Amino acid sequence: MALHEALIALQTGCSGLLTLKQDDPYFKKRLPTIPYVHQGELEILDRLTQLGQHYRTLDEYIQNIFKDKKSGLYILSFAFELRSILQTYLNCLKQLEHECLIDTSLTLSHLLISLTDYNLLFPSLVSLINKLQTNGYRGCQILDIIRRYTLDGNIILSSTMKKLLCSCHKIFIKQITSILTRGQIYDEYDEFFIGLNNNINIEAMGMTTPSISRMTSTITSRSHSPDRDKQFNLQMPQQNPTITPGYSQYQLIPDMLPSYIPLQLADKILFIGESWLILKTNDEDNDKNFLSINSIDYDEQNHRVQQQLYALTLSDDFNIFELERIIEYTRIDLSLTLRNLFVDRFHLCNELEQIRGFYLIEHGELFSLFVNRTNQLLLNIKKSTNAIENDINEIFKQCLNDLHLETILTNVDKFKFKLNFSHNDNSTQETSTGCRRLLSRVQGISDNSNNSFDFWSCGWANLSIQYNVKYPMKAFFSENSKQRYNDIFHLLIILRYVQNELNNLWLILKNQHKNSLILHLRNAMSFFINNFQYYIQIDVLEYKYQQLIRSILSSTDFQKIKYLHEVFLSDIQQHSFMLLATAYQSIRNILSICVSFCLTAKQQENNNFDENILRQFGRDFNDEIRLLFGILGMVQKHNALPHLGVFLTRLDFNRFLTNNNGSFGEF
Repeated sequence: MALHEALIALQTGCSGLLTLKQDDPYFKKRLPTIPYVHQGELEILDRLTQLGQHYRTLDEYIQNIFKDKKSGLYILSFAFELRSILQTYLNCLKQLEHECLIDTSLTLSHLLISLTDYNLLFPSLVSLINKLQTNGYRGCQILDIIRRYTLDGNIILSSTMKKLLCSCHKIFIKQITSILTRGQIYDEYDEFFIGLNNNINIEAMGMTTPSISRMTSTITSRSHSPDRDKQFNLQMPQQNPTITPGYSQYQLIPDMLPSYIPLQLADKILFIGESWLILKTNDEDNDKNFLSINSIDYDEQNHRVQQQLYALTLSDDFNIFELERIIEYTRIDLSLTLRNLFVDRFHLCNELEQIRGFYLIEHGELFSLFVNRTNQLLLNIKKSTNAIENDINEIFKQCLNDLHLETILTNVDKFKFKLNFSHNDNSTQETSTGCRRLLSRVQGISDNSNNSFDFWSCGWANLSIQYNVKYPMKAFFSENSKQRYNDIFHLLIILRYVQNELNNLWLILKNQHKNSLILHLRNAMSFFINNFQYYIQIDVLEYKYQQLIRSILSSTDFQKIKYLHEVFLSDIQQHSFMLLATAYQSIRNILSICVSFCLTAKQQENNNFDENILRQFGRDFNDEIRLLFGILGMVQKHNALPHLGVFLTRLDFNRFLTNNNGSFGEF
């Protein structure tokens, strides 16, 4: 009788010896005494009943997973493997029942000893599923949780958890294989650690305000049930959920990355997936012969990678070192292929030279002529229209023709000047307050006037370049890179404009009755602007650009080339003080003061200059120079940047600024 009750309890979690009702999950107290059962056997029966309750909990969990169509592939694979474990448990019960029918002298102790492994295993499995349910883990997140249970010292528990982990790893490897060999992500339930990057228009690093900043098949798992494949197929999505984005639109999702997968390895997987996407994707606006001239044997390379990755799924122990080896060899092959494709076939260095000619203002005489011809046009613009932008681009083409720069003229259609005005931006209004204050003072306009001129809202401060990049260069020049190039161009073109204004003012003043104060102030401003412009253009841009070209030509690793290009942009922004907010704001204030001074001086008639206004300009200019000189001195003291040291030496010629407390003297 006790054996019969025990076998029932092992499958249902309750028996006739318990007062528990079948639909009552709370009342589980056993009758205190049963006449025909020894007290010791009652305790064994309690343990067997508890084992049956664990089985019932696990079975209900599996059934719920199968019913939920949004469970996800990882949880589904986990449930299939868990069901196979329960099936071995049921097979063991059938064997025990058969033994009990043959030998009626068997005791409850025999059942308990025969199920010892499950007494150790089932509580841990129940704890595992409770943890997964309570915290809502999904996808790659459950890999970490299961892996922690594999570290147990109990061999039975560890081996069973490894089987569960292995079943999930097969989904994991399948998704890795998909992105490595096709550049696609099979991820309907958002479970993978790589996903679509929905924020493509990334602002330049360190820039926040628009006034400063214009400037990412089936599961092969163990099956002990004949209807397993059938049930799995019912859970598969009816439509193809693969994601095939454009260029550089994948991103890492850190929350989904297992802890035993290094971040560096995840970056390599991301790079390889995007690399295949580059090689196998063709834009609608491109020539159709790009892929035909590329002689890469995709099928052979992909087949080799698939075989190597599939071999990883045949073992219960996940070999992370073998995965790293496969990924690294694949990355090296693809990186060399992409290097040859970009550098040798599509002439990356020539593309960088074109970018240098526009964004980095390589031809100073060209942009000086452009600034002269668009001076008043851009100064008075407050709103962008297609007609104005077309006029600006036509003026630039005329400048190219006049200077006979045919090389640049052939590429001018790839680069278009655009006006990007921002409206209702609080940070823009705050940064332009100083300029408004200066101009309202010198022009006799109150701070509350709506007619005060704001340089940072005119065309010069909102001029940018739109780069029409084509395949395959889209994969190299990301939106982030183009934005950072525009940040640099924004500073360079304003510097060129201010330098041009100061030079034009000198032409006006030299033919008039000379006022020593205004000439002294203009010369001080011109001295700073010329030195700063030379520092950025020669000491920073020219040096860093030549360094980048040499590194590209000597490298055989495309990923390294992309990294070098990002470092190049970061170095330019760093050495131009764009990433040092206080110093960059001081430079902007100096530029505002210089523009205000030039516009005010040009408006004066008959050489009637108010010396109080000029002295106020001088004091404001000295205040900003003193602040900037102090900041840069501290930066040089702590970082010892060689180019910055040369710039400070030129600026502090004969220790003039040092002897005058960081200023250009009294005005």
